[in-house]
Amino acid sequence: MRVVVACARPEEKSPIWRAGGAVHIDVRGLDPPEPMIAILRMIDADEVDAVLIAHLDREPIFLYPELDARGWTHEILSPPREGQGCEGQGCEGEVKLRLARLAA
Repeated sequence: MRVVVACARPEEKSPIWRAGGAVHIDVRGLDPPEPMIAILRMIDADEVDAVLIAHLDREPIFLYPELDARGWTHEILSPPREGQGCEGQGCEGEVKLRLARLAA
């Protein structure tokens, strides 16, 4: 199932925030492997209850096996369509990934 999610971000431009029942992390602009390292640190430190939305510049293909090994699922979210909250927010080319902890 594809989900359309707006690209809203808090005004203070923090790279980590909570919205819509999930923790969000924006790792756009970081050079590889920094996005993967930042995401795995959050997961390994138990800083995420159940759902993490990662905002990335590109699809993180090397992250997927690490998530599988840690018991997390991943789903690429559909980009926002015109008129759905992306105007002027730099969503072009963004990959939004929904990560969820598997039930124990």
